[in-house]
Amino acid sequence: MKRFLKFLCMCLIMSMAESAHAALPTVKDTVIISAADRKAVTLAEMAENFVDYDVVFFGEFHDQDVLHELEYEMLQQLYAIHGDKLVLSLEMFEADNQSVLNEYLDGKITEDEFLAKSRPWPRYKTDYRQLVEFAKTHKLPVLASNIPRFLAAKLAKEGTLAAVAEQDKQYLPVKTYAPAGKYKEKFAAYMTKGQTPMRIPQERIDQVFAAQCIKDDKMAESIFYYWQDNQDKVIFHVNGCFHSDGHLGTVEKLEALNPALKVGVITPKDMPESKNYMKTYADDKNDGEYIIYFPRVEKE
Repeated sequence: MKRFLKFLCMCLIMSMAESAHAALPTVKDTVIISAADRKAVTLAEMAENFVDYDVVFFGEFHDQDVLHELEYEMLQQLYAIHGDKLVLSLEMFEADNQSVLNEYLDGKITEDEFLAKSRPWPRYKTDYRQLVEFAKTHKLPVLASNIPRFLAAKLAKEGTLAAVAEQDKQYLPVKTYAPAGKYKEKFAAYMTKGQTPMRIPQERIDQVFAAQCIKDDKMAESIFYYWQDNQDKVIFHVNGCFHSDGHLGTVEKLEALNPALKVGVITPKDMPESKNYMKTYADDKNDGEYIIYFPRVEKE
């Protein structure tokens, strides 16, 4: 009897696990809308419509698996269009690790060595590995575009980078600025609202915003200086959507470096339970050339 009850419990647990897994959203549960004409498009059509762009930004929420799958599919679609002219750029790797990233892409070190030296994000293997591996397989350059996190953290904590070690100065952007305006207002509103996990006191907004901006400046410069030397290339950049929504943040800084660059933005938005995503379209359309409505999965 005890064995039978144990068997029933195991079956119930397995059934619940399978049901939970089945309930997770997939790419088929997302809807892509062209902000220009309100029309739904496929991911392949979106990629094709970016054919004459110099840089394409894919903004993500870092904890949403379905967006990582869409990024991977978008990378494949862009490769089908551009071939070896495509370049992958990632917020998730930092400029001081560009050389070790190159060594891995060139097959000179193992993946274990690469990960031991490159400070990968905690969910690298589930979220970003497939992007890097695709680039490695197809011999595409990958830009470790971000500023080293210890430098951004130093600026956020101390409000200055005056005492940066000499060997680390090469990783700072040539120019950094944190102006008042729409981006700062949006940042301050987000960082001071009640339930934000990273909520900070009002008096620290300026220096934390400066740390946010130095990331934008570094990513923008990483993309710009690479493109400047390789103007036949098309760059696909993946970052948190706050860095690119509304052509603010990194996009704004990149466009300031060269206003002639054609830059496109893909932005994610929560799919309402009612599935009536057009209810918020009037506001959403201002954040990118394409809007991806997706079912959010709440995570701890």
